[in-house]
Amino acid sequence: MTTNFESLDTILSRRAHLRALLVGQQFDALDALLEQQSRPWLNGISQDYDYEWSIEMLFDPIQPATELLSLLQEWVRHYPTSYHAHLLLGGYWERAAGRIRTQDGGEFVADDRWMGAGLARDLAIASYLRALPLHQQPAFALFSIFRLSCYLGEPQWLTALAAGVVPADYSQREAEVDPALWAAGVQRLRDEGGSELAIIPAALPPSLPLRSEQEQHNSKLYWLQLTLAARPDFYSILSSWVYFLYPRWGGSHQEMSAFIASDWCRGLSDIERNGLRMTQAWDYLGYLALMPDADDSEHIAFCLQQYDALLALTLAPRQHAAVLRSYANFLSHYARTENEEGVQWDRPDMQRAYDALVQAWQVDHPAADPGSSDAFSTLLLCLDFAGIEDHFGLRPLWLERSQQWGDCPYEVLMAGLASRFGFYGIAPGQFDHERLIARGLALPSDFDIGQAAANLFESVSEEAGIYLDHAAAGAGNASAMAGLYDLYAGSLSRRYGRDASPYDDPAQAQQWLARAAEAGSVVCQYNLGYVIARENDIVNAEQYQRARDLFIAVMRAPNVALEVWQRATRELAGLILFSEYASYADRKLAVAEVLGELWRDERPENQEYAAAYYAYAFFTGTGCVSNRYLAKVWVDRGLAINPQDAYLRERADEIYQRGALFGGLRASMAFRRDRKRVEERGRAITFDGTE
Repeated sequence: MTTNFESLDTILSRRAHLRALLVGQQFDALDALLEQQSRPWLNGISQDYDYEWSIEMLFDPIQPATELLSLLQEWVRHYPTSYHAHLLLGGYWERAAGRIRTQDGGEFVADDRWMGAGLARDLAIASYLRALPLHQQPAFALFSIFRLSCYLGEPQWLTALAAGVVPADYSQREAEVDPALWAAGVQRLRDEGGSELAIIPAALPPSLPLRSEQEQHNSKLYWLQLTLAARPDFYSILSSWVYFLYPRWGGSHQEMSAFIASDWCRGLSDIERNGLRMTQAWDYLGYLALMPDADDSEHIAFCLQQYDALLALTLAPRQHAAVLRSYANFLSHYARTENEEGVQWDRPDMQRAYDALVQAWQVDHPAADPGSSDAFSTLLLCLDFAGIEDHFGLRPLWLERSQQWGDCPYEVLMAGLASRFGFYGIAPGQFDHERLIARGLALPSDFDIGQAAANLFESVSEEAGIYLDHAAAGAGNASAMAGLYDLYAGSLSRRYGRDASPYDDPAQAQQWLARAAEAGSVVCQYNLGYVIARENDIVNAEQYQRARDLFIAVMRAPNVALEVWQRATRELAGLILFSEYASYADRKLAVAEVLGELWRDERPENQEYAAAYYAYAFFTGTGCVSNRYLAKVWVDRGLAINPQDAYLRERADEIYQRGALFGGLRASMAFRRDRKRVEERGRAITFDGTE
């Protein structure tokens, strides 16, 4: 991999030119430019801002997706023999498939999203296949088929065509699934601009060779070999192969190590092979969700050793910087502790984190956008919260660079706010803050704007924090609406030991609570449900339904904080089981799903709660067929977890008929009788997977 340091102005000018050609529908010029850039790349010359980068940069994150789709369709319509037109149209649908699927863990992705993502994948791969015969070395199209087939699976129709079998059409597929699921999946596709399903080809392009028996069972290998034949030593596909050998994809670290040492990678430089080792290590270092628990000292020590090993390797500048920023994130994650005295920071570790961020800036490409790693948040933790001195002046340098690139929402917003209010080493009016704030709010993002505003409120500028919340709430951001609820309810000021009276406004607080819940803030959904169910008396079915729906939304939300999920799920169970407005169907839901979620959570306090309500449900026949034996099983389970639980002891007295004349005998007879009468649903709830 060669190094060619262009200036930032030159790089950004090239990016702007690419996007202008597409938006201006200058398709001939754009095709010629991409073809020119592809020649050295296909001959094995890789640079930081080369052909691969140009393909990626044509997808402007702030451009409406459907507008981009329309442009690409126009390109294909007017130039049906353009390789890049079909390639980029496929790229649109590949990104659409990712948006539909979401980045949530697979277990949190709804069935209609899987369906819609698969339909978008089909459109992408059909477009990539049309691109193949239009270029002598269609390496990028082949790589794209490989990548998408690994991520979402190879389409059944493609596998069938490769085997010489007539593929099933969509009408057959539709007949195999629930009609509502199919309709919802198709709607997901329509939301991305998909007016029709993919046209399944009658045959594959003649340029594609027959698959070997091994490749029939492992399509990844087939697409890997074809891609490398078109573009030898293609680092991106080799790195992707290592990624798809992660254990979560069915591989192993032994397989990754063997691949890196194999003939597949013999043409790589030492730096590139080290880059593959970084990809391998990213399996356990590159994802916040996989960070060890704070008390898992052995696992933390292992990760630190892996960082040391990576930093001892000779890496490309961008990769070296990425490791340093990840290392800083890792250190700061464990440097924060919270106890009755408040939040404490391990200053030596935060100093090391800051030093790593400075070193990353120094070793990185001098024009690189530093914002893709989330490390700016770590920098602010070092400076604003842990009190580390910014002796290098990194923060204003970072904001200056990020506002020029304009791609990372958090940094763009902070640069705009710093320029508007004059903080973080940025002079008032230094940047076009109105443009930056508008752009930062328009960029697609999943970062918590409400938390960012709260951080500003706490440690930088109350005015700036409130301004950000209002601006983001006006743009429809749910976390900012939740922040305004906290502000006007007084909790934001009290959280930081300040007088809440300047902002206290109950009417505005309730308004923002309702708006935040409607916009999807799970915390506000829980809070609003709690207000309806507990602080006010539910006096009609409409109020009951509203609280029920709010709690269900939180229970089923992906990646929700445990405390919020636990509270909402418990409140939901109690509401449904005991409200006079609950239907029998709702009570069945409580027994079948809600209490099951709490029991399967496996935390003792949640299992205790579930057991108590299961005992009540089976004793009274609430949402299930009454059965004294199953009630006994559940109350015994609950008391085994906590023998002192007053509610469980009260239920046990009822179930065992303690204090009644011949109560013990009568209870025993009821247990024996009902043990023989256990119906299938009660048996499944009580015994399947619970013991």
